[in-house]
Amino acid sequence: MESFSDQARALALAVVFHLALIVVIWFSALWALPQRDEAAAGEPIRATLQVSKADIRRAKAAIKAAPKPVKTPEAPKSPPPQPIAEPRPQTSDTPVQMTPQAPQDRPDTVDQEKISRLAQEQADQLALQEQEERRRQEQVELTEDLERQQEVERKQRLRELQEIKRQREAASKLTRLEEQRLQQLADMQEAAPAPRATNAPPPGNRGIDQGLLARYKALMTQNADDNWNRTGAPELTHCQVRFTQIPGGEVINVEFMNCPYDAQGRDSVERALRKNPMPYSGFEKVFLRQWALDFCYPREECER
Repeated sequence: MESFSDQARALALAVVFHLALIVVIWFSALWALPQRDEAAAGEPIRATLQVSKADIRRAKAAIKAAPKPVKTPEAPKSPPPQPIAEPRPQTSDTPVQMTPQAPQDRPDTVDQEKISRLAQEQADQLALQEQEERRRQEQVELTEDLERQQEVERKQRLRELQEIKRQREAASKLTRLEEQRLQQLADMQEAAPAPRATNAPPPGNRGIDQGLLARYKALMTQNADDNWNRTGAPELTHCQVRFTQIPGGEVINVEFMNCPYDAQGRDSVERALRKNPMPYSGFEKVFLRQWALDFCYPREECER
């Protein structure tokens, strides 16, 4: 396709060509035509012809004596120009069909059905490709979400384990200090002279209320069961633990004695013991620094 610059260049060349042609024609005309005589300066010359009567008579006699001209036959006239015959339209050996063709009873639908079938197959293939691409994208996003969730859970478990480790170290340190203090008190009691018993102690002094102790143990068991998440623990499987607590009910140490649970199950047991403080208010008289618990569920079937 010609550009605007090409068209402009062609137009300029055509104008230059026509101008050159006009100049050539003009010079040719000047060269071919005869030059006009220029008029001389001064008055024009005037002449007068004088004829005598004798000259007139001689001229008339000569005219009469001259032979008469012979008439030549006239040339035949050329016929007038004939009109150009108009072109006739092309004719065909097959006669023209004056009426339209009747519609077919059974039109040919093979090609149309084939085209429709190919178009449907291409549409189905395109839909399958889009569905496969969408499924792959969803799988990639799901994998990335799972990886992110696993990373968050791993970091959360790591923080919890570090916190448990810190609490264990603090509880172990506190336990050693308590044991040292108890040992010092025991040594002091052994070193002090035993007072002589003058009178028998009154009945009921230094006794233990068995009903209060039983209620205290039952509340500690219920507290542990309420806080226990049994997701990682097998059913009807006993796990015996011993925990150490300080006044106020806070558990500072957990020891597994006979427990077939895996790491996840043991972690759930330790969480149940450390989540909330054990009952303390009202049970100061029967407070147990160490006590053993049996974790098992369902509790009713485990105690049968």
